[in-house]
Amino acid sequence: MTDGRPYLREVFLLGERTIDVLFHTSNVDKYLQARAVFERVGLVLQHFKSNTEPYAEDYSLGKERLLGRALEEIQARVGRASIFFVEDTSLRIEALSGTDDFPGLSVKEWFAGTSFDVLDQELLRHGRERRATVKSDIALHIPALRRAVFFHGETQGVVASTRPTFSPSIQYPWLTPHTFNGWFVPEGAVKRLGEMSFEESWKHDFRIRALLALVERLEEYALMLNLSPTAYSRRARVAGSGQTSLWQRDRDVIVVLGNTCAGKTTFGERAAERHRYRFLEASAVLRMMADGVVEPSLTPFQVADIFLKANGADVVARKVLELLESEAERNVVIGGFRTVEELDLLKQVIPDARTVLIDSTERTRFERHLARGRLDGINSLQAFRKLDAEQGMFGLLRVADEFADIRIENEGSLEQYWSQVDAVIVRDTKVAGVSWDVQPRLGRDRSQAYHTLRVLDIAGRPLDCYEIEAATSAAGHPIRYNNANKVLKRIPGLVARLETVGMRVRYDILSAGRAYLRYMDRVIEPSATVGTRKDTRVPNGDK
Repeated sequence: MTDGRPYLREVFLLGERTIDVLFHTSNVDKYLQARAVFERVGLVLQHFKSNTEPYAEDYSLGKERLLGRALEEIQARVGRASIFFVEDTSLRIEALSGTDDFPGLSVKEWFAGTSFDVLDQELLRHGRERRATVKSDIALHIPALRRAVFFHGETQGVVASTRPTFSPSIQYPWLTPHTFNGWFVPEGAVKRLGEMSFEESWKHDFRIRALLALVERLEEYALMLNLSPTAYSRRARVAGSGQTSLWQRDRDVIVVLGNTCAGKTTFGERAAERHRYRFLEASAVLRMMADGVVEPSLTPFQVADIFLKANGADVVARKVLELLESEAERNVVIGGFRTVEELDLLKQVIPDARTVLIDSTERTRFERHLARGRLDGINSLQAFRKLDAEQGMFGLLRVADEFADIRIENEGSLEQYWSQVDAVIVRDTKVAGVSWDVQPRLGRDRSQAYHTLRVLDIAGRPLDCYEIEAATSAAGHPIRYNNANKVLKRIPGLVARLETVGMRVRYDILSAGRAYLRYMDRVIEPSATVGTRKDTRVPNGDK
């Protein structure tokens, strides 16, 4: 990807055989960063836990020999049967380097023994040359392969002209002022690397570049591991298990809904990190499917709109279910569904799935958007509202409050939100800001959206608001024509608004509206009898 953003690889989720990878490091922050990248591509990364350094660091050996020796030491302790890798970071400060990089591989020790002010003065004495290059080198061990496989990533930039004053990230601890990341401004950026959000750092981070190079190779290995029997001479015979669908097993499936920057991704990341859930973002699944099919220069809204229209509004949910078929035991968080059809399909397959709606005010969400740094041209409240409106056009977010089982008010600190997420995961009903059993908000017989859509579906043709008033009155749930217009204007993804010169405005139900009705009929219990096709009549002619 041109922006360096990790994206899902289908083979890691769909392949019958999965690759288990270990990262040998004593630096927990490095591991957390690598795990975050691996999670976003669909891989699970395990950590080699040790009370001592996993290998001796003799910097005189040079990068490849150092890392190769490290792999040999680890093999002597844990054997050759596992797939594992090691990583070392190095630094070249141009003004202080000659043929060899300075401080080179000794960056950790050098940084611990110097200060920003000392480095700044030394650079001033060398003619104000502030260029620097941060490098990441990875060595991968593959069982039965005698040589190590190496990957490299680097980022050029400059040493900042002032000492860092920002606070470290709580959620992404490698983004901090307390390493060289806090002194380093990547080329093409205005912020220091440690000052960026995780999303901003995707296209600038030297270690992410090395990790993504590693992921590319692991994807090739996974594809080879899952080749069809026709691609190799010795055929493996796999007998059918005779087991029922994995969705009938005892597993927790949570669907997280919410507007942009409400907290869907943070919910999924917390569930994955703290509770070992699989987290799948619907937007990431769609990007994976649309890659190479839809023009990548389009906006995310345009890509989604084109792809869903061409392949069906529930195509992402179908792919999610397909991807998760290989993980029979793992609990799941699915974030970011856009269409009613997606949620409708998922609830048909997994009736016990829990739907969580995350509420945040527009101002709070906009401030989070600015803090994330991936502005994508959306740097004003007006542009942000347009983004909300675009997402609402897919339909689901317009009626999400009618479908939610649980609602979270995410207006506090990150730590407070984490406690709310934990409460939902473990079903702790005593945490503030989490509302339980909120469905149904109105019930079918009190939902004006339900009754207007029902008469449109029964009519089988577009109706104006006077016809809708007459039809709902005949069904025993009268909705005044002006109220019908207000209701239908709020759910544009579920109906089409038809404006013809010389005629009243008419509305026609869309497939999302019919999915809404199916969902409400199947999931939401009515408190009174609702009219059916037999007892509801739509008067002919205009009123």
